Amino acid sequence: MFPVMLQLAGRRCLVVGGGGVAYRKIQGLLAENARVTVVAPEVVPGVAELAREGRISLERRSYADGEAVTYALVFAATDDRSVNRRVFDDASGAGVWVNVADDPELCTFHVPAVIRRGALHLALASGGTAPFAVRRLRRLLQRWIGPEWGEWMEAAARFRERVRGLGVSSVCREALFDRYFEETVDGETLHARVPAGPEEDRIVAREAGEDRAYCNGEPVVRPGPVAGSPGLVSLVGAGPGNPGLLTLRGYRRLMAADAVVYDRLAAPALPCDLPQGVELRCVGKTAGRHPVPQEEINSMLIRLSRQGKRVVRLKGGDPFVFGRGGEEAEALAAAGCPFEVVPGITSGIAGPAWAGIPVTHRREAVRVTLLTAHECEKDRTQVRWDLLAQDPSSTLVAYMGVKALPRIVGKLLEAGMDPETPAAMVERGTTGAQRSVVSTLSGLVEEALRAGIRPPALIVVGPTVRHAERLDWAGRCPLVGRRILVTRGTRWLEPLERAGAEVVEVALPLTPAAHVVLEALPLSDVVVASREEVEALDVVRGGEGWGPEVTAWCIGGGPWQRARELGWDRVERAESQVGSDELVEELAAAHARHA
Repeated sequence: MFPVMLQLAGRRCLVVGGGGVAYRKIQGLLAENARVTVVAPEVVPGVAELAREGRISLERRSYADGEAVTYALVFAATDDRSVNRRVFDDASGAGVWVNVADDPELCTFHVPAVIRRGALHLALASGGTAPFAVRRLRRLLQRWIGPEWGEWMEAAARFRERVRGLGVSSVCREALFDRYFEETVDGETLHARVPAGPEEDRIVAREAGEDRAYCNGEPVVRPGPVAGSPGLVSLVGAGPGNPGLLTLRGYRRLMAADAVVYDRLAAPALPCDLPQGVELRCVGKTAGRHPVPQEEINSMLIRLSRQGKRVVRLKGGDPFVFGRGGEEAEALAAAGCPFEVVPGITSGIAGPAWAGIPVTHRREAVRVTLLTAHECEKDRTQVRWDLLAQDPSSTLVAYMGVKALPRIVGKLLEAGMDPETPAAMVERGTTGAQRSVVSTLSGLVEEALRAGIRPPALIVVGPTVRHAERLDWAGRCPLVGRRILVTRGTRWLEPLERAGAEVVEVALPLTPAAHVVLEALPLSDVVVASREEVEALDVVRGGEGWGPEVTAWCIGGGPWQRARELGWDRVERAESQVGSDELVEELAAAHARHA
């Protein structure tokens, strides 16, 4: 077999057949911008929908002898081998490439399994002899060749053009390409990262400088790190806790970092595929341990920057909303360390939204006041309770408010706020551990105590809280409250998230960052589809995030048997197939039974 990549954009392609196999062939052709004609008496709904949208030309009839010869590429995917044979004979006789589904003898080409990462296309093929093995190998490689490769390819293309413009020797060009690849691709995990501008400059300066020296007959000395050249510190907002709410820019900075200094509340947002060599430094409060003093955090950021490292300071929510990011930025500026701020979604907006509470609403709330409950506990506070209590068109959101709740309620009532003002508390908003209570201002303390609301939690007071019951979209999702672990490469991420679950997606083997994320909050479920996945995940079972109440959903008998052999506590054998959305229905039914 001679491997080739075909450019099909704008080329006329024919698909004979309208079933599920034909539908997959059509989708592949459309992904390459081919002009597709489908000939079939009957078609599945997906094919009919493509025709209604005008994306394909559909002719509801039988194949006519000889028509295949006018196309650039032909697929036959009918249930009638005699029809498939006619298509093959017509096309191959005219020199047109033709593929008959599941019939290697009637093919002049075979379609590989493809992994697409931007401009990078990895094709796997078995010459049509064992397509099932190729599909499974593709799933395995998809876990290793992550989506970051698409961005890396774009950066590599730009780097290539830059190198071509340097006017260096061919030997130097190859050396530059080698170094770029070596310094941005992990040869063991196959993780790729885009180098920051200064790092790329150093790669070019080092190799190009040596090349020019060599060409001039000068001795070549490889320079070391530039003394006193500090690395960039990125103050990144991790968002309110749900890993899907980390910004794209924040994700990119994390994947390119040499060191990550993170708070406890930011831990769930760490990318589980963070490279193995990244330094992880937790400076947040944990049980039995006080927070690292702010001055020490400032010194740590300055020290790491002066070592030339790219540093991410990962903070819960937004760095400049009660995150002391301003103080850290001031310290970096005073020390002459370059820094940037990557804003995040603050929990004061996201948490209420996840509970069905809009913080603003036309003709009801036209102002939002964000305050920290720690400030409210001070005797000489900056909070103007008189102004807050007398503003009926505002929403008040207090951060970290569990301990201060009685004092806040008392101050507002004392200042004249209506006791019947709608009020709520939202615990761990946007995560699988979210809970909320809705009451009135006067009744909120008792309701929160009865529900056992624990930190971190928000207090929300204002007229828009009354919309919570009607707009609680997350609360109506069938998997709300579930934190589910899946492995990269499955199709379950999006369906599970649509069903309301917080999904933790990990690559195998687990990275140090994945261990941090799994310990950040308790899991409720784990989905495994192979014995290898069971064995790889067994190392984290029994940890802080994976207690005996976690249910393991095993796709097929192999992983189910292996989980039982290893002594997993709650093991269920799922009836759905790998990649099927039926898994969501099974988990939802189980969740409903135990709710």
